[in-house]
Amino acid sequence: MREIVEGVHQLEIPMRRNPLGKTYSYLLRDAGTLIDTGIPTKKGLDALEAQLSTLGLGISDIEKIIVTHMHTDHVGLIDRIQEKTAVTVVALEEAVKVQRQWEETRETAFEDTRDEIAAWGGSDFLKLFSQYEHVFRRPRWKLEIDETITDGECLRLGSHSLEAFWTPGHAREHLCLHDAEKEILFSGDHVLPKITSHISHHAYLEGDPLGDYLESLDRVRDLPVKTVLPGHEWIFHDLAGRVSELEDHHERRCGEIIAALKGGARTVFDVSSVVSWDSRPWDRMAFWTKRMAAAETYAHLIYLRNRERLAERRRDGVLEFEAA
Repeated sequence: MREIVEGVHQLEIPMRRNPLGKTYSYLLRDAGTLIDTGIPTKKGLDALEAQLSTLGLGISDIEKIIVTHMHTDHVGLIDRIQEKTAVTVVALEEAVKVQRQWEETRETAFEDTRDEIAAWGGSDFLKLFSQYEHVFRRPRWKLEIDETITDGECLRLGSHSLEAFWTPGHAREHLCLHDAEKEILFSGDHVLPKITSHISHHAYLEGDPLGDYLESLDRVRDLPVKTVLPGHEWIFHDLAGRVSELEDHHERRCGEIIAALKGGARTVFDVSSVVSWDSRPWDRMAFWTKRMAAAETYAHLIYLRNRERLAERRRDGVLEFEAA
């Protein structure tokens, strides 16, 4: 636990079986407010309580939790906090829409995913995938949101004045918070110092997540910020420089995909198998990791298709792409 500037503390919530190791939760002390919480484990709750205790605080001193996005490693601990004290959960109003969509598609989630794998050219994986049907049939966890905020809204929390920035891409409901007075950006998973945020898309959804993400990067690039407080890795300071690096990364990936199509790749899985992944080579990935990689590839393919840099067609139920 460390104090970043007066009244803003960074708390480390450990994650197991995850190479990132931890999620950062940020405490606005005089406002009794946490930004994100961490995963729902006893170890995570113990770590939160131990770090609060060094400040002479307990869980009961937390009055509000602001959610950057609804991934489990950022909001999972909320339920355990609520078992100990009453808190107000705040998220972008888009989060309510996303959860409504989750509920509307819950009953067909298995079939939608099965059809997507086939459409992406992954029919060889369907037998393996069928073993996980129970995962898709169980009820989906829901975040109870007490208050919603809108893009551009300013929040006055104790001595802090935070402007909300809707930054879709990594998650449709992603929120960044800018403290202009302290020149701080709470960036969640939108801008991380080293790794690139996972930008994925699915065949059963509308939209252009990569396009949204790149536009969202432009929105925050030139904010007056001296310190970026991300959800993972470490604090950094050159926001504009990091945004440029991320834009360059995605343009290189787009170029790699177009080259793969010119080389004969056609389906989403074909392209994914020849893209250079930072984590591990395609042939060493487990099935679920391959599906995540394919979803990231699909986001880039849709982005390129929408800008007429490649063409899409469907043959016998399988999506195929070719360079324009």
